Amino acid sequence: TLPASMQCETCHGPGSLHVAANGDDKAPGFDTMHRPDKLAPAEANQICLTCHSTGEQFYWPNGMHARRDVACVQCHSMHASKDGGHTKLLKYENTSQLCITCHHEKKLLMHKSAHMPVREGSMDCASCHNPHGSSAPKMLRANTSNDLCTSCHADRRGPFLWEHAPVRENCLTCHEPHGSTNDKLLVSRRPYLCQRCHIASGHPSTLYSAARLSNNRLENRSCQNCHSQIHGSNSPSGRFFTR
Repeated sequence: TLPASMQCETCHGPGSLHVAANGDDKAPGFDTMHRPDKLAPAEANQICLTCHSTGEQFYWPNGMHARRDVACVQCHSMHASKDGGHTKLLKYENTSQLCITCHHEKKLLMHKSAHMPVREGSMDCASCHNPHGSSAPKMLRANTSNDLCTSCHADRRGPFLWEHAPVRENCLTCHEPHGSTNDKLLVSRRPYLCQRCHIASGHPSTLYSAARLSNNRLENRSCQNCHSQIHGSNSPSGRFFTR
Protein backbone atom coordinates (compact mmCIF):
# COMPACT_ATOMS: atom_id res chain seq x y z
CA THR A 1 0.00 0.00 0.00
CA LEU A 2 1.38 3.42 -0.97
CA PRO A 3 1.67 6.15 1.67
CA ALA A 4 -1.10 8.72 1.40
CA SER A 5 1.37 11.36 0.26
CA MET A 6 2.69 9.14 -2.55
CA GLN A 7 0.84 8.77 -5.83
CA CYS A 8 1.71 7.37 -9.28
CA GLU A 9 3.11 10.75 -10.33
CA THR A 10 5.62 10.65 -7.48
CA CYS A 11 7.71 8.20 -9.51
CA HIS A 12 6.38 8.55 -13.04
CA GLY A 13 6.11 12.32 -13.27
CA PRO A 14 3.11 14.51 -14.20
CA GLY A 15 0.63 12.47 -16.19
CA SER A 16 -1.52 15.31 -17.45
CA LEU A 17 1.20 16.70 -19.72
CA HIS A 18 1.89 13.25 -21.12
CA VAL A 19 -1.80 12.69 -21.85
CA ALA A 20 -2.09 16.14 -23.43
CA ALA A 21 0.70 15.21 -25.85
CA ASN A 22 -1.76 12.67 -27.29
CA GLY A 23 0.98 10.24 -28.30
CA ASP A 24 3.15 12.84 -30.01
CA ASP A 25 6.67 12.00 -28.86
CA LYS A 26 7.85 15.40 -30.17
CA ALA A 27 5.54 17.32 -27.86
CA PRO A 28 7.27 18.99 -24.86
CA GLY A 29 5.14 17.17 -22.30
CA PHE A 30 5.44 13.66 -23.76
CA ASP A 31 8.61 12.71 -21.83
CA THR A 32 7.43 14.13 -18.52
CA MET A 33 6.01 10.71 -17.59
CA HIS A 34 8.90 8.38 -16.82
CA ARG A 35 9.32 4.61 -17.06
CA PRO A 36 12.24 3.77 -14.76
CA ASP A 37 12.93 0.53 -16.62
CA LYS A 38 13.52 2.54 -19.82
CA LEU A 39 15.79 5.16 -18.26
CA ALA A 40 19.55 5.02 -17.80
CA PRO A 41 20.38 3.35 -14.45
CA ALA A 42 21.70 6.51 -12.79
CA GLU A 43 18.65 8.49 -13.89
CA ALA A 44 16.19 5.79 -12.83
CA ASN A 45 17.93 5.32 -9.48
CA GLN A 46 17.68 9.02 -8.76
CA ILE A 47 13.91 8.67 -8.69
CA CYS A 48 14.18 6.01 -5.98
CA LEU A 49 16.81 7.96 -4.05
CA THR A 50 14.48 10.93 -3.58
CA CYS A 51 12.93 8.82 -0.81
CA HIS A 52 15.38 5.96 -0.19
CA SER A 53 18.58 7.77 0.72
CA THR A 54 19.06 6.74 4.36
CA GLY A 55 19.21 3.50 6.31
CA GLU A 56 20.01 0.52 4.07
CA GLN A 57 20.54 2.82 1.08
CA PHE A 58 22.88 5.31 2.79
CA TYR A 59 26.01 4.00 1.01
CA TRP A 60 24.33 3.39 -2.36
CA PRO A 61 26.01 6.24 -4.34
CA ASN A 62 29.46 4.79 -3.58
CA GLY A 63 28.47 1.14 -3.50
CA MET A 64 29.67 -1.54 -5.90
CA HIS A 65 26.30 -1.96 -7.58
CA ALA A 66 25.89 1.75 -8.24
CA ARG A 67 29.42 1.95 -9.65
CA ARG A 68 28.57 -0.88 -12.05
CA ASP A 69 25.38 0.80 -13.25
CA VAL A 70 22.94 -1.58 -11.61
CA ALA A 71 19.45 -0.11 -11.54
CA CYS A 72 17.08 -0.49 -8.60
CA VAL A 73 14.44 -1.87 -10.97
CA GLN A 74 16.75 -4.72 -11.98
CA CYS A 75 16.18 -6.22 -8.52
CA HIS A 76 12.92 -4.62 -7.37
CA SER A 77 9.46 -4.56 -8.92
CA MET A 78 7.10 -1.93 -7.59
CA HIS A 79 4.00 -3.49 -9.14
CA ALA A 80 4.68 -7.24 -9.43
CA SER A 81 7.04 -8.30 -6.64
CA LYS A 82 7.34 -11.99 -5.76
CA ASP A 83 8.85 -12.00 -2.27
CA GLY A 84 6.67 -13.14 0.61
CA GLY A 85 4.67 -10.27 2.05
CA HIS A 86 6.06 -7.96 -0.65
CA THR A 87 8.13 -6.24 2.01
CA LYS A 88 11.26 -5.94 -0.15
CA LEU A 89 9.50 -5.77 -3.53
CA LEU A 90 11.90 -8.30 -5.02
CA LYS A 91 11.64 -9.80 -8.49
CA TYR A 92 12.32 -13.25 -6.99
CA GLU A 93 10.93 -15.15 -4.03
CA ASN A 94 13.93 -14.42 -1.81
CA THR A 95 17.16 -12.46 -1.75
CA SER A 96 19.48 -15.38 -2.46
CA GLN A 97 17.58 -16.40 -5.60
CA LEU A 98 17.88 -12.83 -6.80
CA CYS A 99 21.60 -12.49 -6.11
CA ILE A 100 22.65 -15.66 -7.92
CA THR A 101 21.04 -14.48 -11.15
CA CYS A 102 24.19 -12.35 -11.56
CA HIS A 103 26.67 -13.96 -9.14
CA HIS A 104 26.90 -17.29 -10.95
CA GLU A 105 30.16 -18.32 -9.30
CA LYS A 106 28.47 -18.13 -5.89
CA LYS A 107 25.58 -20.21 -7.19
CA LEU A 108 28.03 -22.97 -8.08
CA LEU A 109 29.62 -22.82 -4.63
CA MET A 110 26.28 -22.89 -2.86
CA HIS A 111 25.31 -26.04 -4.76
CA LYS A 112 28.30 -27.85 -3.31
CA SER A 113 28.08 -28.05 0.46
CA ALA A 114 26.74 -24.62 1.23
CA HIS A 115 26.65 -22.73 4.50
CA MET A 116 23.92 -24.69 6.25
CA PRO A 117 21.71 -21.79 7.42
CA VAL A 118 21.53 -20.55 3.82
CA ARG A 119 20.31 -23.90 2.55
CA GLU A 120 17.83 -24.14 5.41
CA GLY A 121 16.48 -20.67 4.67
CA SER A 122 17.28 -19.15 8.07
CA MET A 123 19.69 -16.68 6.45
CA ASP A 124 20.33 -15.33 2.96
CA CYS A 125 22.92 -13.31 1.06
CA ALA A 126 21.65 -10.10 2.64
CA SER A 127 22.34 -11.50 6.12
CA CYS A 128 26.04 -10.91 5.47
CA HIS A 129 26.03 -8.39 2.61
CA ASN A 130 24.15 -5.14 2.17
CA PRO A 131 23.39 -5.04 -1.57
CA HIS A 132 22.77 -1.30 -1.36
CA GLY A 133 26.31 -0.56 -0.24
CA SER A 134 28.56 -0.63 2.79
CA SER A 135 31.65 1.05 4.18
CA ALA A 136 33.32 -2.38 4.41
CA PRO A 137 34.85 -4.53 1.64
CA LYS A 138 32.50 -6.79 -0.36
CA MET A 139 29.54 -4.79 0.98
CA LEU A 140 29.78 -6.68 4.28
CA ARG A 141 27.55 -5.79 7.20
CA ALA A 142 30.59 -5.61 9.47
CA ASN A 143 33.97 -3.92 9.32
CA THR A 144 35.81 -7.16 8.54
CA SER A 145 34.94 -10.71 7.58
CA ASN A 146 36.12 -11.86 11.02
CA ASP A 147 33.76 -9.46 12.77
CA LEU A 148 30.94 -10.76 10.60
CA CYS A 149 31.72 -14.46 11.15
CA THR A 150 32.14 -14.15 14.91
CA SER A 151 28.84 -12.31 15.24
CA CYS A 152 27.36 -15.82 14.92
CA HIS A 153 30.37 -18.05 15.70
CA ALA A 154 31.08 -16.41 19.05
CA ASP A 155 33.10 -19.37 20.31
CA ARG A 156 35.74 -18.56 17.68
CA ARG A 157 36.07 -14.92 18.70
CA GLY A 158 38.50 -15.24 21.56
CA PRO A 159 40.55 -13.62 22.95
CA PHE A 160 42.78 -16.65 23.32
CA LEU A 161 45.97 -16.99 25.27
CA TRP A 162 47.52 -18.70 22.23
CA GLU A 163 46.29 -17.25 18.96
CA HIS A 164 46.55 -18.94 15.56
CA ALA A 165 47.77 -16.15 13.27
CA PRO A 166 45.79 -17.07 10.10
CA VAL A 167 42.60 -17.26 12.16
CA ARG A 168 43.23 -13.86 13.70
CA GLU A 169 43.92 -12.34 10.29
CA ASN A 170 41.00 -13.69 8.27
CA CYS A 171 38.53 -16.58 8.58
CA LEU A 172 38.53 -16.80 4.78
CA THR A 173 42.14 -17.99 4.81
CA CYS A 174 40.79 -21.45 5.61
CA HIS A 175 37.03 -21.28 4.95
CA GLU A 176 34.90 -20.60 1.87
CA PRO A 177 31.63 -19.30 3.35
CA HIS A 178 29.58 -19.68 0.17
CA GLY A 179 30.15 -23.42 -0.12
CA SER A 180 32.80 -26.08 -0.48
CA THR A 181 33.19 -29.77 -1.28
CA ASN A 182 35.25 -30.10 1.91
CA ASP A 183 33.89 -30.44 5.42
CA LYS A 184 33.62 -27.32 7.57
CA LEU A 185 33.57 -25.26 4.36
CA LEU A 186 37.36 -25.57 4.17
CA VAL A 187 39.08 -24.23 1.06
CA SER A 188 41.17 -27.41 0.88
CA ARG A 189 41.19 -30.84 2.49
CA ARG A 190 43.18 -31.47 5.61
CA PRO A 191 46.16 -31.95 5.97
CA TYR A 192 46.86 -30.17 2.67
CA LEU A 193 45.25 -27.04 4.03
CA CYS A 194 47.62 -26.98 6.98
CA GLN A 195 50.61 -27.65 4.76
CA ARG A 196 50.04 -24.47 2.80
CA CYS A 197 51.85 -22.82 5.70
CA HIS A 198 53.51 -25.68 7.58
CA ILE A 199 55.97 -26.93 4.97
CA ALA A 200 58.95 -27.80 7.16
CA SER A 201 60.59 -31.18 6.62
CA GLY A 202 59.40 -34.00 8.83
CA HIS A 203 56.56 -33.49 11.26
CA PRO A 204 54.12 -31.89 10.68
CA SER A 205 54.55 -32.22 6.93
CA THR A 206 55.32 -35.89 6.32
CA LEU A 207 52.18 -37.62 5.02
CA TYR A 208 53.34 -41.16 4.46
CA SER A 209 54.69 -43.89 6.65
CA ALA A 210 56.63 -46.88 5.46
CA ALA A 211 55.03 -48.98 8.17
CA ARG A 212 51.47 -48.70 6.88
CA LEU A 213 49.58 -47.81 3.72
CA SER A 214 47.28 -45.32 5.47
CA ASN A 215 48.30 -42.50 7.72
CA ASN A 216 46.51 -40.77 10.56
CA ARG A 217 47.16 -37.43 8.88
CA LEU A 218 44.96 -38.50 5.99
CA GLU A 219 42.15 -39.90 8.13
CA ASN A 220 39.30 -38.33 10.03
CA ARG A 221 40.28 -34.78 11.06
CA SER A 222 43.94 -35.25 10.16
CA CYS A 223 46.15 -32.66 11.89
CA GLN A 224 43.21 -31.74 14.08
CA ASN A 225 43.15 -35.21 15.58
CA CYS A 226 45.76 -33.76 17.90
CA HIS A 227 45.63 -30.02 17.26
CA SER A 228 41.90 -29.74 17.92
CA GLN A 229 41.92 -26.17 19.26
CA ILE A 230 43.11 -24.78 15.96
CA HIS A 231 41.17 -21.51 16.18
CA GLY A 232 43.04 -20.62 19.36
CA SER A 233 43.74 -22.20 22.71
CA ASN A 234 44.10 -21.35 26.35
CA SER A 235 46.33 -22.83 29.01
CA PRO A 236 46.87 -25.75 29.48
CA SER A 237 46.28 -26.46 25.76
CA GLY A 238 49.39 -24.51 24.93
CA ARG A 239 50.72 -22.89 21.80
CA PHE A 240 50.40 -26.07 19.72
CA PHE A 241 46.56 -25.93 20.00
CA THR A 242 46.36 -29.49 21.29
CA ARG A 243 43.42 -31.12 23.08
